[in-house]
Amino acid sequence: MSEGPSHTRFRDRFSLKQRNPDSYTWAAGSYIDLFIAAAVTQVLFGISLYWILFVDTTLVTDRLPGGATLDASNLPMLAIGMLAGVGWMMAIALGIGFDITPLNFKTAPFDESLISIVAALNIGGQALIMVGIVSGDPQLFQNLGLMGVTLLGMQLIILGPLTVKIVRGRAQSKDDLGPWSYGAGVGLPIIGVMSMMVWLLAESEQFVELYWTILIDSFWGMLAFGTILGHFQSRLGWKLMKPERMHMAFKGFIALCILHICLVYANQTGYIVDDRVNATFSLPILWIFFVSRPDRIWKNFRAGGSCSTQMLFAYCWLLVTAIVGLYEGTYHGEETGMFYARFMLLLGVSTQTLTAAGDWLHDDHKHKPVEERREPWLNIIAMNLAMAGVIYLFLGSTVEGLSLPAIETVTLLTVAMLIVVYLEFLIWMLRETLFGYTEWHRIPMFYADVDSQEGDDPYEIGATESE
Repeated sequence: MSEGPSHTRFRDRFSLKQRNPDSYTWAAGSYIDLFIAAAVTQVLFGISLYWILFVDTTLVTDRLPGGATLDASNLPMLAIGMLAGVGWMMAIALGIGFDITPLNFKTAPFDESLISIVAALNIGGQALIMVGIVSGDPQLFQNLGLMGVTLLGMQLIILGPLTVKIVRGRAQSKDDLGPWSYGAGVGLPIIGVMSMMVWLLAESEQFVELYWTILIDSFWGMLAFGTILGHFQSRLGWKLMKPERMHMAFKGFIALCILHICLVYANQTGYIVDDRVNATFSLPILWIFFVSRPDRIWKNFRAGGSCSTQMLFAYCWLLVTAIVGLYEGTYHGEETGMFYARFMLLLGVSTQTLTAAGDWLHDDHKHKPVEERREPWLNIIAMNLAMAGVIYLFLGSTVEGLSLPAIETVTLLTVAMLIVVYLEFLIWMLRETLFGYTEWHRIPMFYADVDSQEGDDPYEIGATESE
């Protein structure tokens, strides 16, 4: 069969293994676009969080004289949660997915126009929400926020058909992670629709709590652990679980998530009056922590096995997060909304996981030997200090009879450490895109080694599907 014009253009464009350093479109259609978007909007997220907590508290208090504010509304917390969970964190996750999915599932690469659309929707949605936050006008905040979450939701909804197509063709996959490699992708359209609905239904405590249990407790727990497992099991070759155990672990996680969602929703609607059901937040986390055999991870690490230190920290925070979730859910879940446990899962675990995975993926594209890779110690130290600050604030606000000093100072330092994390990622991304592209290769090192045995260019496999 003769090649069509689109296939020819595709082949010609990617005929070189290395980027042309003179080209200004070298990042088109790659994970770099979304990484840059995440790096910029991470900083804006930190500024927004600082703004709400310290600069203009009228969105979360009733300090406006003689006027109603959003002090009793769920919108400010929804805005902060979405900026992270559906905004810049999602940008990093999608960037990684766009890059390695064609390699794992032997599909045609994603069209660069689709990636550009997703990046534009992501940046635009976050920008609108942030402008609403710093405006200080509650009505403008609500209107701009609605526009922003609509864009953030659309970036995920448009990926639905592609996700279904990839899952249907998973029989060709070389990935050894089973459902952990595509489970989160199946949930993207659901998260997109719910993100748009929850802003309109923000007055419904039941729906808002349902949204948090699905977005943070379930989706990000699944995505973070799938990424952690991919690093240790697939990328490094540390045999933690057999294929059949992968499916068992995934089914157990899904069952525990469904149990958690149902119990919390029943509590919100009054069918269950015992607030301690919020502690089921920790069940899926404990399950994935222990089923992944932490003893084998530490055995390989102590034996000198090279791995991402940041990924190892993220894995360890799973257990700490589960412990915090058990205490918070048992004694203060309804009062705090599981804020501390969810904050730790979203940032201490998931963000560190994404940063570590993105760092290793980029070094794989540079074909940099594992022994020569440098750890982002500033990022690691700042993030873990921030998580220590969260635990301090958690103890100070939830443990009866324990009065810890300088709560406001610790809050400020925690936010400052998070901003350091975001600035470090931004500087790293700018440095790599401005000065590191000459070493960049189209096929990541790990996948190049794997496919050298097959004699096929993994990005060419299934290329005719995109015609």
